[in-house]
Amino acid sequence: MVALSVSAFGMFAVLPVFWTLPTAFLSGASAAAGIAAINSLGTSAGFAGGYAMGAIKDATGSFAGGLLLIAALALVAMVVVLSLHHDAGLERSPAPSVAQS
Repeated sequence: MVALSVSAFGMFAVLPVFWTLPTAFLSGASAAAGIAAINSLGTSAGFAGGYAMGAIKDATGSFAGGLLLIAALALVAMVVVLSLHHDAGLERSPAPSVAQS
């Protein structure tokens, strides 16, 4: 129970930081599209993950292979996020536009 609690603390602590990534790398409508893409991929992964786990369990007779697949995909995602280039200019508020007469 302690291990599950600690893992939940870590998971829920990452969420607020994770959801700032689209607006840190994209702006305007692109940021909205980035958030939509994250939601779509997350939903698809939740759907496909169950099937992958079942297929690997049927093929190997153990849940270990499926869990290793999920862990490997999480590590790949971590490497991708850490290798992204950060544009600090997107975090600054845009300069007010000057109205032309």
